[in-house]
Amino acid sequence: MTVLLPDAPAIPGLRFRGLQRPADDAAIAELVNAGMAANNVPHRLALAQITSWLDHPSTLDLAADLLFAEVDGSVIAYTEGGWEQDNDGGRNYAAWGQVHPDWQRRGLGTALLHWIERRQRRVAAEHPEVEKRLESWANELEAGRLALLEQNGYEIVRYDYEMERPNLDDIKPLPFPPGIELRPAREEDLRRHWEVEIEVFRDHWGASDASEDSFERTRTDPRRNMSLWVVAWQGNEIVGQVMNRIDKESNAELGMQRGWVSSVGVRRPWRRQGIGRALVAESLRVLRDAGMTSAGLGVDAENAHGALGVYEASGFDVVRTERVYRKPL
Repeated sequence: MTVLLPDAPAIPGLRFRGLQRPADDAAIAELVNAGMAANNVPHRLALAQITSWLDHPSTLDLAADLLFAEVDGSVIAYTEGGWEQDNDGGRNYAAWGQVHPDWQRRGLGTALLHWIERRQRRVAAEHPEVEKRLESWANELEAGRLALLEQNGYEIVRYDYEMERPNLDDIKPLPFPPGIELRPAREEDLRRHWEVEIEVFRDHWGASDASEDSFERTRTDPRRNMSLWVVAWQGNEIVGQVMNRIDKESNAELGMQRGWVSSVGVRRPWRRQGIGRALVAESLRVLRDAGMTSAGLGVDAENAHGALGVYEASGFDVVRTERVYRKPL
């Protein structure tokens, strides 16, 4: 069904419509990857990642929260919504999308942003009376996206750092406290690992998704390789873990061998004992032994648990910044 937008640009053959699967899984991946390539953002999404996300969408209403722009049957832009319960008690209503680089600066981004804002206001009106805000995000290299958000009243509320260790040489193992031991991650413990991740990040800035869809996305993530995970135990308790991954398709596209030190977390009773840094050191060794030559990670620039210092001490440097934007509903 065609959707009419009051401020749609005058582009011959342009129409707007809802999600059509499975074809739009590939369309989203192609749009996002084209945008990252045009802005020299060194990441790529695999089609299977998009499929896993759309198969398990949590609060994203697939029938109403996505809108696609096409010309003569070819998708040239899209926007998406959904919302998250923030750890501060408020709710964040996503406003994000991508216009193909060949079709930018024609008003498509503005029209789609206004549409998703209208959609999110209708969604939020049915929700409890808590603090509600539109939320979006942009890599510092995405000049067009930065300008679009700021011209439409979004303000920076936080920064995320992407950090990189350019080589995996000279990795020194670090000791764990007495009674803490490493054990291989097992498939039968997957839900337990997911629950630890939710627990650890519940007291961080931002939102945590504890839905069953969130677990299913973890279970079906095409990048999941539990042989790369590093897990510290004390008796029958997981005390900390790193869910390392390798994005093989991205590496192939970009011509690199980069691993990701992902979801580093230590549970509250075991913090401030050097466990996090020891887990990171072991993760670097695991990635090196898997054939990687560099490692990356993401961290909240204002992380209150000392993560930035741990990563810097582990040989990581900040290489890029992502901005988190919000706008009151």
